Amino acid sequence: MQDQKEREIKELQEKIMAKRQQIEFDKTDMDLTTEYASENNENPEVSEDFKNVYDPAGNVIDTGELKEISVAESELIHLIDRLNKLRNE
Repeated sequence: MQDQKEREIKELQEKIMAKRQQIEFDKTDMDLTTEYASENNENPEVSEDFKNVYDPAGNVIDTGELKEISVAESELIHLIDRLNKLRNE
């Protein structure tokens, strides 16, 4: 019984680490996409264009990507909760 619990704890720890790495990778990718997006690197020639130079990430990043990160963060929280409950049993 104790061995099974230890295996479950180890498995959850590995899943948590993998999920954290996935989230960090996705956020870094999103930051780079936002920073180097052509929309943010254009040289505006008129004041109207200048308003769009520093658009928020939501205008440059696909909303599906933002949702994926949000879902992954929720999954991470769920995994951490499961791990904490298992440790406290």
